[in-house]
Amino acid sequence: MLLMEKVAMLNRQNETFALAMIIESKGSTPRHVGKMIVFRDGTIEGTVGGGLAEHFIIEESVKALQIGKSKIVEYKLNKHAKDGIQMNCGGTLRVFIEVYTSRPELVLAGAGHLAHALSKLADSLELPYCIVDDRVGYATKERFPNATNIFVNEDIEEALLAANLNEKSYVIIVTKDGDDRVLKTALQFPIAYVGMVASKRKVITIFEKLKSEGIAQEQLERVHSPIGLEIGAETTEEIAISIMGEIIKLSKETKPIKEKQLIR
Repeated sequence: MLLMEKVAMLNRQNETFALAMIIESKGSTPRHVGKMIVFRDGTIEGTVGGGLAEHFIIEESVKALQIGKSKIVEYKLNKHAKDGIQMNCGGTLRVFIEVYTSRPELVLAGAGHLAHALSKLADSLELPYCIVDDRVGYATKERFPNATNIFVNEDIEEALLAANLNEKSYVIIVTKDGDDRVLKTALQFPIAYVGMVASKRKVITIFEKLKSEGIAQEQLERVHSPIGLEIGAETTEEIAISIMGEIIKLSKETKPIKEKQLIR
């Protein structure tokens, strides 16, 4: 597979990675052209010439992934030059590090009016989403034409398990009557976000019920409820906007990334 084909595939798969590309090379350098994919743990595919310069580019790519911003880096490959690195080539190298960040993958647990409004916003923002519900008449392709998947099961917990929750999943709970069961199931996974539309009284009742069923307090502290930004939302559409605003805000926040030790 060509490197740019791999870039396209990773982007389609909603992966997070960086693409380092030589954009200018002057004088003697290991390579005048080159591209390299860098993953969050520092592993790579491709090359921009190897050696110490490539090592520094990998480090800078990992840093760029941590903050989620692309950048241009430049190196003087001359150990005798001011600000030069310990190389004898003598040339200079400029590299563009382009960051590809994964988008939130929405899991709309519930297929009612609010979920429908959220799906419209997801469509406009080009965010992937799936639908989870226990009602065949609501969770349909006609109502959610752009859903990546629709999981329907009379046992809504089984429907949620079929969604294969992961660290990119943003679970929004808006069910008819299964909030507690969906929340208990969602908390079993290392998801990025879980929010529940509910009154304060309902939240307290559900939390007490889940505690009695063995859910730890620290797990419940992961739950966002009330859900959404404080914008005075009242209508279904306004509430959907406040929820999506919260998800966008949280998804943009930088999170610590485990790095492998890069050997010099």
